Amino acid sequence: MRQLAARVGLTSGALYNHFGSKQALLSGLLESVMTDLLAAAQHDVLCHSDPVQQLRAFVGLHIRFHVDRKNDVLIATTELRSLSSVNLAKIVRLRNRYEAILSSILRLGIRLGVFVLSDAKTAALAMIPMLTGVAQWYRPGRRVTREQVIDRYTALCMAMVGASAVLSDAAQSGRISPRADQQSTKPAEILGVK
Repeated sequence: MRQLAARVGLTSGALYNHFGSKQALLSGLLESVMTDLLAAAQHDVLCHSDPVQQLRAFVGLHIRFHVDRKNDVLIATTELRSLSSVNLAKIVRLRNRYEAILSSILRLGIRLGVFVLSDAKTAALAMIPMLTGVAQWYRPGRRVTREQVIDRYTALCMAMVGASAVLSDAAQSGRISPRADQQSTKPAEILGVK
């Protein structure tokens, strides 16, 4: 608390005047992260009507958000256990709303025949941790750019939902590299990392 107070130019006591307790501070931070992510999804993802574009936008948003706000997200994922049951339930409801956005995109794609998968919920639950994991290993200025990572993870997600024709169209237009479109079974090849 002292370090946080010093960084924002307050004393620990003044910080408690704003939040009341460590629990309130942590809950406020986690709620802020989730509401910001939900607002960004509403603005950047749900503005598209096509599920392929929605999924592409979702992957890009999720990776950019988690890389740009790496510290906030790290706290949000590691400190859930520190929340009271009431505060935890509130954060879980927000997280479930976010997961529901991806599930609804996948269900729409299934209904329109552009995605081929049997269980949208399971696919969403597999994709989200995969996308979140980028923030753990990605470092700017290394061999691949953030946008290249997004393109490659988009290819992985499209393959997961059976949208191989969509992948071929994207590769031909230059949005993803042909190497990612080949659907290699080696994750390092798909991602372009070693």
